Amino acid sequence: MKIRPAVKEDAANIAEVQVRSWQESYKGIVDSDYLLNMSIPERIKRWEDWLSKGPSYLVYVLENEQSNICGFISGGAIRSKHPYDSEIYAFYLIKEIQQRGYGTKLFKCFSQQLVNEGNNSMIVWVLKENPSKRAYITLYGKKIDEELITIGKQELYEECYAWGDLSSI
Repeated sequence: MKIRPAVKEDAANIAEVQVRSWQESYKGIVDSDYLLNMSIPERIKRWEDWLSKGPSYLVYVLENEQSNICGFISGGAIRSKHPYDSEIYAFYLIKEIQQRGYGTKLFKCFSQQLVNEGNNSMIVWVLKENPSKRAYITLYGKKIDEELITIGKQELYEECYAWGDLSSI
C-alpha cells in the first residue's frame, strides 16, 4: 500500500470510496434509504472543489498495488469552538482493508503533515455507534465532547476525540 497526497484527478475515486465506505460501515447505524441514495456524482463535484483549495485543505489517499484508491483522510483548520489547531474532516477505508493497520499508517502520515505545517493539536468527530472509533482510542485520542447531529431524517450522536500533542503520535 502507498500513501500519497491527493490530486484533483482523484476526486472520482475518493467519492466512490466515501460512498462505498458509508454504505458498508454505517449499515445498521445510518438509515438504509439515506445510504442507498448517496450520490457519487454529487460527491465528485464536492471533492473537485475541495481538492482545488490547495494547501489549506489536506487530503491523503491510500492506494493498493494496482494504484486503486482504497482509503483517504482529509482535514485542515478546526471548524468548531474547541481549542485545537486542526481537524480531521473525513477518514474512510473500504471494508476489506480495515483492521489491517493501513488506517493507522494513514492517520500517522496525516498527523505528521499537520505537525510539519505548524499544527500541534487535532480533533475528529465520529458517530457514537461507529465501532471503528476504537481506532481513535487506541491512538490515544481523548473524548472531549458529544453532540446530536442530523443525517437525512435521523438524529445520531457524534463524539469528538482530541489529541493535544500531535508530535507524540
